Amino acid sequence: MQRSLKKNAVVVRGSGMTIDDAVDVARHGVRTELSSDESILCEVRASRQCVLDAIERGIPMYGITSGFGGMAHVQIAREELEALQTNLPWFLKAGAGDLLPAADVRSTMLLRANALMRGVSGIRLELIDRLIIFLNAGVTPQVRCFGSIGASGDLVPLAAIAGAIAGLGDAFLVDFRGETMGARAALSRLGLEPLTLAPKEGLALVNGTSAMSGIAAGCLYDARQLLALSLAAHALALQGLGASLHPFHAFIHDHKPYPGQRFAASRMLALLYGSTLIHDELDLGPKYGGGKMIQDRYSSPWSRA
Repeated sequence: MQRSLKKNAVVVRGSGMTIDDAVDVARHGVRTELSSDESILCEVRASRQCVLDAIERGIPMYGITSGFGGMAHVQIAREELEALQTNLPWFLKAGAGDLLPAADVRSTMLLRANALMRGVSGIRLELIDRLIIFLNAGVTPQVRCFGSIGASGDLVPLAAIAGAIAGLGDAFLVDFRGETMGARAALSRLGLEPLTLAPKEGLALVNGTSAMSGIAAGCLYDARQLLALSLAAHALALQGLGASLHPFHAFIHDHKPYPGQRFAASRMLALLYGSTLIHDELDLGPKYGGGKMIQDRYSSPWSRA
């Protein structure tokens, strides 16, 4: 239930990412690294080459050689394929409301990098690495809370991130360790040059549910902590009341079809193990004496200890 001891780094390899990993990076600044596994890197490169080969062969591809959405019937001239991808984040730069918390944006960036490292998105490794550079440098794109429906991806929030890491313009703002500045100014401070988005790359950066997933990871982590706290408080209350351990025995809960119920009961047994402040009628034999009740009272206004 508790967060593990701070790790040296979270390795992005396209799989195996956990909620604790997301929280470690997003909230606690744990360093992030791209996998050095050559088999993974080869998949990323091969995916990129697949896109280039398909363009060379003249194969029609949605969002690469065609327009988006209702413009999918419009064929894009080869000399305009890069402009199509560069225009996409600008087109989607339509967020509104307050800024999304930095931790949620950082979690989003980590999960987007992890998704792209699957090696099926046709994107250059250099762009995935940009996400990692920003995370490790404490540079967080400014993303607005409203604007994404999530149905075909978190297009608007991810576009704010895409425009920032590529340095499409200073209208894409970032928080650079507490200082707000344009994306190109941030890249200059990091010693990086703006990148032109190649065919497929704008689409690959924005078309995913990483923002929803990043926010959900933080919510689930907090829910686990609240559950752990509530169970611990319950265990303290039971000991203060001198209650019985009997209601938590596995025999009762193993006959119920609810895994959450079984988990809670087992955690209570673990928390109360060895306590001398509670009693367990199963361990007292056939003669239950000492003035103790065979079962705890239900709470009621007229109950007396």
